[in-house]
Amino acid sequence: MKNNTPFESIETPDIHFLRRIEVLKKHPEVKKLMGYDPWAAVLTIFIVVAQVSFAWAVGIWFPSFGAYWWQIILLSYIVGGTMNHWAAMAVHEMAHNLMLKTPAQNKALSIIANIPVLVPGAIAFRRHHMKHHTHLGIEQVDNDFPSHWEVKMVGKSGIKKFVWLFFYIFFLFLVRGFDTKPTRWEWANIITLIITDALIFVFLGKIAIIYLFLSTLWGFSLHPSAGHFIHEHFVFQEGQETNSYYGWLNWVCFNVGYHNEHHDIMNIPGRLLPRYYKITKEFYEHLDSTHSWTRMFYDFITKSNLGADKRYVRTEQIRKQGIKMAEVLKANKELV
Repeated sequence: MKNNTPFESIETPDIHFLRRIEVLKKHPEVKKLMGYDPWAAVLTIFIVVAQVSFAWAVGIWFPSFGAYWWQIILLSYIVGGTMNHWAAMAVHEMAHNLMLKTPAQNKALSIIANIPVLVPGAIAFRRHHMKHHTHLGIEQVDNDFPSHWEVKMVGKSGIKKFVWLFFYIFFLFLVRGFDTKPTRWEWANIITLIITDALIFVFLGKIAIIYLFLSTLWGFSLHPSAGHFIHEHFVFQEGQETNSYYGWLNWVCFNVGYHNEHHDIMNIPGRLLPRYYKITKEFYEHLDSTHSWTRMFYDFITKSNLGADKRYVRTEQIRKQGIKMAEVLKANKELV
C-alpha cells in the first residue's frame, strides 16, 4: 500500500490532458461540436414531467403499497430507475454547462432535473464533479473515489460487492458525501427539493413518493443504466484508467458511456459524442471498451481480482507534470 492508500499508485500523468491536445491538432474540426445543446434541455423537461406524471399514475393504479408492492417495485425498477438515472445524467450534462447558454441557466435547470430524484444533490454534484475532471486520480480531491472504509468493508467478496452496489446511493451521499459548506445555489437546490417533495406527497400521494424513492434507489443501484458508475474508472484492463461503453443504453444516458471521449474534450454535448467518436476513432478504437454495462456488473462482482480498491491514484506532483507536458505538446507545431 503506497502513500497510505489502498489504491494502486501510478507515476503516469492524466492521459486526457495529453490526448486532448493531440486530438485538436489532428482534428481541429471537432471544435465545431463544442458548445451547448438546447434540445437536451427540452428533453430534460420531458424526462421530469414524464416521470412525475408516471408517479402520479402509479398512485392511481396501485393505491396501496401493501396490496400492490410487487407491481410498484417492478415499475420503479424498469421505468423509474431508467428515468431517474436519465435525470441524473441530465444533471451531469449541466454540470459542464452543455444544455443552456449560461452557467446560471444550467444550474437552474439542473435543480428542475433533480426534482424526481427527491435527494437535493444537483448543485453539490456540479461543484465537486469538475474536480473529478481536473484532478482525476487525486484522492480527497477527486470525489469519485470510494472511501477507505468502503474498500476495507467490501474487500474482494462477491456478496459484499453485491450489497455495496445495491446500496451504492447511500455510500455515495452518506459515506463520501459533499462535506463543504453549501453555497447559495446549493441552498436553493435544497429548499426547492424540500418544497417539491412536499408538494408531490400532498397532491400526488404517498405511493408517488414511494415510487420515486424506489426509482432513485434502483437508478443508482444494480440497474443496467447504472453500470457506468463502476465501469468508468475502475481498472478492468491494466494500464487503462478510463473506460468507454458503446451500447444502446447511451440513448437514455446522454451518451455518458463515451467516457474517454468526454474526459478528453468536456465541452462537447452528449448528443454529439458519437459524431466526435467517428471523426477521431483512431484515438479510441484500440482501447478496451464494452457494449454491456450489465456484463461489467457481473465481472466486477464475480472476479476475485476486482474490488472497491481497483482504482489508480496519482500525486499532485504527477498531475502538474502532465499539465506541463500538455503545454509543451500544445506549443509544438508538429504532432508527436
